Amino acid sequence: MLNINISIPSECHEIKEILEEIAEVTGTLSSSPCVPLEEVETCVRDLMLRNAQKLVEACVSAHASQQSEEPVECPECEQVCRPIQKRGVNITTLCGKIRVNRWVYKCSSGHYHRPWDVRQKLIGKWTRRVVERICNVAAHFDYRAAVKELSFQGIEVSHTAVREKVLECSEDLNVCEQVECQTLEDNQRWYVSCDGCHTNSQEGWKETKVGCIYRDYPQPPNSSGATPSARTPSIRYVAERENAAHFGKELYKLATQSGIYQEDIGTQEVVFIGDGAAWIWNLADEYFPNAVEIVDYMHAKSHLYDVAKVAFGETETEDVETWVTETEPFLFDGNIPEVVSRIRALATQHPDVCEILVRETGYFEKHAKRMQYKTFREKGYQVGSGVIESACKHVVGQRCKQAAMRWKKEGINSVLALRCLVKNKAWDRYWMQHPQAA
Repeated sequence: MLNINISIPSECHEIKEILEEIAEVTGTLSSSPCVPLEEVETCVRDLMLRNAQKLVEACVSAHASQQSEEPVECPECEQVCRPIQKRGVNITTLCGKIRVNRWVYKCSSGHYHRPWDVRQKLIGKWTRRVVERICNVAAHFDYRAAVKELSFQGIEVSHTAVREKVLECSEDLNVCEQVECQTLEDNQRWYVSCDGCHTNSQEGWKETKVGCIYRDYPQPPNSSGATPSARTPSIRYVAERENAAHFGKELYKLATQSGIYQEDIGTQEVVFIGDGAAWIWNLADEYFPNAVEIVDYMHAKSHLYDVAKVAFGETETEDVETWVTETEPFLFDGNIPEVVSRIRALATQHPDVCEILVRETGYFEKHAKRMQYKTFREKGYQVGSGVIESACKHVVGQRCKQAAMRWKKEGINSVLALRCLVKNKAWDRYWMQHPQAA
């Protein structure tokens, strides 16, 4: 065994035992040259986790067992409380579960008070750091996988408890209020985009709405035709299973909190990109009336394929490709009247599907101003919704569309709130000012 020459007060026998065990294990491992590294790292990790728990308990027990030097006032009736007795409590910490004896007080009205618990900012019988870690892991993994990941970190908890903590901690969380304000650089513009994706529930598939705010890289003056790209660090997200009216308010809150419209509106250029869904453009008109509105180019192109497949048939791939190839240049140039004319010509040639084809002309005519792609490209605008489509996958899909998942509304909204907090780089900011951490 290694010699321990550290001076430790006699009452701290727990710490002495810890140091002796560490010294013994270290001595055994270091004197055995044939011990595999894998065995060494496992042994040392288990040793440290086990003794970290003992060490935390030893460090806090002495203070917890002391009576308060100041009068303890009841928070409910403001009467002075008297100490009743010491009572033990099991607390889950980052280093494992510990048991602490602390004083319980009682006022003349019968209210019990535990001032040590309040000072430690405990959330139930959990430290705030443990709850934060639980929520963070649950934002990345399904609940059962989260339990395993937390176990690797020395936190033993059930998947039911994980779910309960997620619901509890996200109850008053407003993701949009947590993002930091950004500012535009010269020749830079704002982008707003939103879309919907479907997640499963007990009542079937429900739409989850996703929105994002971001900036592009500054375009040099007179850079007509330059290919713009999103400035990835600037992207901020909001996602929830709510109706369009509620989602619109949250998207606008995210936009203004991120920096849109915080300066003179006339000095900020805002571009709104979406597909053809009516609710998207209703929100754009209501909350971003001065924005340049653009229908995602690939979405518009997909309608050309829909038209061709209706006219020629799903299996006539050569005819479909030929017609789309001949028509797409007009769409690419924003010549929507010619696109409509070509669709009407197909309707005349295929009277059996005439009604469907004519309906498709309405789609292009309705969004003609949003399909001026040649003009948009010349001004350096993005014309694709790749950022929001990606968001539907990595914000919602990766976590909430796994096998056999069926979400209640409050459940999916809780997870998405925490997930957006992570994606928005606002996690630390939120937990520093969490109500129960104050």
